[in-house]
Amino acid sequence: MGRRKPEQDPLTPWEAYQAKQARAKKKAAKLKLPAVSQLRARHRQRNLALVLTPLVILLAFFGYMVSPWARVASVSVTGTTNVPIQSVIDASKLDDAKTILGMQLHRRDFLKRIARQVPELRQVSVSVSGLNRVVLHVKEYTPVGYVQQKGRYRLILENGALMQDSTATPVNNYPVFTGFDAKAATSLAKAVRKFPAAVRRTVSEVKATRGGGNPYQITLTMTDGNTVVADSRTVAKKISYYPAIVAQVKTKGTVDLEVGAFFTPYAK
Repeated sequence: MGRRKPEQDPLTPWEAYQAKQARAKKKAAKLKLPAVSQLRARHRQRNLALVLTPLVILLAFFGYMVSPWARVASVSVTGTTNVPIQSVIDASKLDDAKTILGMQLHRRDFLKRIARQVPELRQVSVSVSGLNRVVLHVKEYTPVGYVQQKGRYRLILENGALMQDSTATPVNNYPVFTGFDAKAATSLAKAVRKFPAAVRRTVSEVKATRGGGNPYQITLTMTDGNTVVADSRTVAKKISYYPAIVAQVKTKGTVDLEVGAFFTPYAK
């Protein structure tokens, strides 16, 4: 029989602990010292960046706020046709004492104020060009005609507002409403805008004649030389007969749409 290999005596707990410590020291010895130094340097840089970055941002912010770049340098307006540009700028109350940041923080109230003070505007928006040049973008309500007041003509807009500025003579191809207050003129102007385009372009003047006991009677002067008598409540529907009626006659006269629809030549 072969001789059995003698078994090793098991390590005591203290000897096992000492062996584990020896292995850990041997493993740590293999770690290069330069790698430890680089790791510590990166940690220092990261901690320094975490501290300095907020400070740099705060310094940049305060530096910007006290610089001329933070304040409004100029205000321009785009999209105006009838509303004076200066009226929009005055309503904005922007000047070089106001800051861009302050305007942006109160953008909604700022735009509401302009719309309230300039009712001729349908829509207002704002943008900043460059660092501090403010641009106001506006859309106006569509003009629907002129109303004559004290010998002057003022544009009526589709929302019922009257333009503040007036003119001695109409300068655009909109009908003139005579004998109406602003509310009635606006309502009738909206009715005229429903006319077929070819007919609407020939309407030169609309008068409140109120004849024949009808308080709603109106008279339209047409640029083709004819006259239309109608009821303001039904004219938007009945005006569609006008082209067919004048196409059947060879002279100028009055087209009566108040009750029926018939033509009367002018008396020679």
